[in-house]
Amino acid sequence: MVNLTHYTIRMSLDVRKISFGETILDLQRKRAELLEERNAIDNQIAVIEKTVESLIFLGNPESKMPLDRRVSEMGLQDAVRSVFRRSFPIYLLPTDVRDTLASAGLLGSSPKNLLISVHTAISRMRDELEEEARQGGKTAYRWKAGGANHALGKSTKL
Repeated sequence: MVNLTHYTIRMSLDVRKISFGETILDLQRKRAELLEERNAIDNQIAVIEKTVESLIFLGNPESKMPLDRRVSEMGLQDAVRSVFRRSFPIYLLPTDVRDTLASAGLLGSSPKNLLISVHTAISRMRDELEEEARQGGKTAYRWKAGGANHALGKSTKL
Protein backbone atom coordinates (compact mmCIF):
# COMPACT_ATOMS: atom_id res chain seq x y z
CA MET A 1 0.00 0.00 0.00
CA VAL A 2 1.09 3.54 -0.65
CA ASN A 3 1.72 5.52 2.44
CA LEU A 4 0.23 8.84 1.44
CA THR A 5 1.47 10.33 4.70
CA HIS A 6 4.99 9.77 3.33
CA TYR A 7 4.23 12.00 0.34
CA THR A 8 2.54 14.64 2.48
CA ILE A 9 5.43 14.73 4.94
CA ARG A 10 7.97 14.80 2.14
CA MET A 11 6.17 17.72 0.52
CA SER A 12 5.94 19.69 3.75
CA LEU A 13 9.64 19.31 4.53
CA ASP A 14 11.12 20.89 1.45
CA VAL A 15 9.13 21.32 -1.74
CA ARG A 16 12.33 22.18 -3.64
CA LYS A 17 13.84 18.73 -3.02
CA ILE A 18 10.81 16.72 -4.16
CA SER A 19 10.99 14.87 -7.44
CA PHE A 20 7.49 15.67 -8.68
CA GLY A 21 7.85 13.48 -11.75
CA GLU A 22 8.90 10.45 -9.68
CA THR A 23 6.15 11.06 -7.11
CA ILE A 24 3.51 11.42 -9.83
CA LEU A 25 4.67 8.22 -11.53
CA ASP A 26 4.68 6.35 -8.20
CA LEU A 27 1.16 7.52 -7.43
CA GLN A 28 -0.09 6.67 -10.92
CA ARG A 29 1.39 3.15 -10.66
CA LYS A 30 -0.15 2.67 -7.23
CA ARG A 31 -3.52 3.94 -8.49
CA ALA A 32 -3.42 1.42 -11.35
CA GLU A 33 -2.57 -1.39 -8.89
CA LEU A 34 -5.43 -0.40 -6.58
CA LEU A 35 -7.90 -0.26 -9.49
CA GLU A 36 -6.83 -3.78 -10.52
CA GLU A 37 -7.29 -4.98 -6.93
CA ARG A 38 -10.72 -3.32 -6.75
CA ASN A 39 -11.75 -5.00 -10.03
CA ALA A 40 -10.62 -8.40 -8.70
CA ILE A 41 -12.51 -7.80 -5.45
CA ASP A 42 -15.65 -6.73 -7.36
CA ASN A 43 -15.45 -9.95 -9.40
CA GLN A 44 -15.09 -12.04 -6.25
CA ILE A 45 -18.06 -10.28 -4.66
CA ALA A 46 -20.18 -10.96 -7.76
CA VAL A 47 -19.32 -14.68 -7.61
CA ILE A 48 -20.10 -14.81 -3.88
CA GLU A 49 -23.46 -13.06 -4.40
CA LYS A 50 -24.42 -15.44 -7.21
CA THR A 51 -23.33 -18.46 -5.17
CA VAL A 52 -25.36 -17.35 -2.15
CA GLU A 53 -28.38 -16.73 -4.39
CA SER A 54 -27.98 -20.20 -5.91
CA LEU A 55 -27.65 -21.85 -2.51
CA ILE A 56 -30.79 -20.07 -1.28
CA PHE A 57 -32.59 -21.31 -4.38
CA LEU A 58 -31.37 -24.88 -3.89
CA GLY A 59 -32.20 -24.83 -0.18
CA ASN A 60 -35.73 -23.63 -0.81
CA PRO A 61 -36.72 -23.96 -4.48
CA GLU A 62 -40.20 -22.54 -3.89
CA SER A 63 -38.78 -19.26 -2.60
CA LYS A 64 -37.31 -18.12 -5.91
CA MET A 65 -38.40 -20.68 -8.45
CA PRO A 66 -37.15 -19.60 -11.88
CA LEU A 67 -39.78 -21.66 -13.64
CA ASP A 68 -43.00 -20.30 -15.02
CA ARG A 69 -45.93 -20.71 -12.65
CA ARG A 70 -47.48 -22.92 -15.31
CA VAL A 71 -44.57 -25.36 -15.11
CA SER A 72 -46.75 -28.18 -16.38
CA GLU A 73 -47.15 -26.25 -19.65
CA MET A 74 -43.41 -25.63 -19.97
CA GLY A 75 -41.41 -28.10 -21.99
CA LEU A 76 -39.14 -30.32 -19.94
CA GLN A 77 -36.04 -29.21 -21.85
CA ASP A 78 -36.77 -25.55 -21.06
CA ALA A 79 -37.56 -26.37 -17.44
CA VAL A 80 -34.26 -28.27 -17.00
CA ARG A 81 -32.36 -25.47 -18.74
CA SER A 82 -33.98 -22.93 -16.43
CA VAL A 83 -32.98 -24.89 -13.32
CA PHE A 84 -29.34 -25.05 -14.46
CA ARG A 85 -29.24 -21.36 -15.30
CA ARG A 86 -30.81 -20.39 -12.00
CA SER A 87 -28.48 -22.55 -9.93
CA PHE A 88 -25.24 -21.36 -11.61
CA PRO A 89 -22.42 -21.69 -10.43
CA ILE A 90 -23.47 -24.73 -8.40
CA TYR A 91 -23.07 -28.20 -9.94
CA LEU A 92 -26.26 -30.28 -9.81
CA LEU A 93 -26.81 -33.99 -10.01
CA PRO A 94 -29.70 -35.10 -12.21
CA THR A 95 -31.54 -36.08 -9.02
CA ASP A 96 -31.21 -32.48 -7.78
CA VAL A 97 -32.78 -31.24 -11.01
CA ARG A 98 -35.58 -33.81 -10.71
CA ASP A 99 -36.29 -32.81 -7.11
CA THR A 100 -36.35 -29.11 -8.03
CA LEU A 101 -38.75 -29.75 -10.90
CA ALA A 102 -40.96 -31.92 -8.71
CA SER A 103 -41.08 -29.24 -5.99
CA ALA A 104 -42.18 -26.74 -8.66
CA GLY A 105 -45.03 -28.98 -9.69
CA LEU A 106 -43.58 -30.75 -12.72
CA LEU A 107 -44.35 -34.39 -12.04
CA GLY A 108 -43.77 -37.40 -14.21
CA SER A 109 -45.72 -40.61 -13.90
CA SER A 110 -43.16 -41.46 -11.21
CA PRO A 111 -39.98 -39.93 -9.76
CA LYS A 112 -37.98 -42.56 -11.65
CA ASN A 113 -39.60 -41.64 -14.98
CA LEU A 114 -39.03 -37.93 -14.31
CA LEU A 115 -35.37 -38.69 -13.59
CA ILE A 116 -35.06 -40.60 -16.89
CA SER A 117 -36.57 -37.59 -18.68
CA VAL A 118 -34.11 -35.25 -16.90
CA HIS A 119 -31.20 -37.44 -18.06
CA THR A 120 -32.52 -37.28 -21.62
CA ALA A 121 -32.84 -33.49 -21.45
CA ILE A 122 -29.29 -33.19 -20.07
CA SER A 123 -27.92 -35.36 -22.87
CA ARG A 124 -29.54 -33.03 -25.41
CA MET A 125 -27.96 -29.93 -23.90
CA ARG A 126 -24.46 -31.22 -23.11
CA ASP A 127 -22.85 -28.47 -25.17
CA GLU A 128 -24.50 -25.93 -22.82
CA LEU A 129 -23.28 -27.63 -19.62
CA GLU A 130 -20.03 -28.26 -17.78
CA GLU A 131 -19.50 -31.66 -16.18
CA GLU A 132 -17.88 -32.64 -12.90
CA ALA A 133 -17.16 -36.25 -11.91
CA ARG A 134 -18.42 -37.25 -8.48
CA GLN A 135 -17.79 -40.25 -6.27
CA GLY A 136 -19.57 -43.41 -7.26
CA GLY A 137 -19.29 -42.67 -10.98
CA LYS A 138 -21.94 -39.96 -10.89
CA THR A 139 -21.70 -36.80 -12.95
CA ALA A 140 -22.87 -33.38 -11.83
CA TYR A 141 -23.62 -30.59 -14.27
CA ARG A 142 -23.83 -26.82 -14.30
CA TRP A 143 -24.53 -24.14 -16.85
CA LYS A 144 -21.37 -23.11 -18.68
CA ALA A 145 -19.76 -20.00 -17.23
CA GLY A 146 -20.37 -17.08 -19.51
CA GLY A 147 -23.02 -19.05 -21.37
CA ALA A 148 -25.53 -16.97 -23.27
CA ASN A 149 -27.90 -15.27 -20.86
CA HIS A 150 -27.05 -17.60 -17.96
CA ALA A 151 -27.75 -14.93 -15.39
CA LEU A 152 -30.92 -13.82 -17.11
CA GLY A 153 -32.44 -17.26 -17.32
CA LYS A 154 -33.46 -16.63 -20.92
CA SER A 155 -33.46 -19.33 -23.50
CA THR A 156 -31.19 -18.79 -26.46
CA LYS A 157 -33.43 -21.03 -28.57
CA LEU A 158 -36.72 -19.41 -29.37
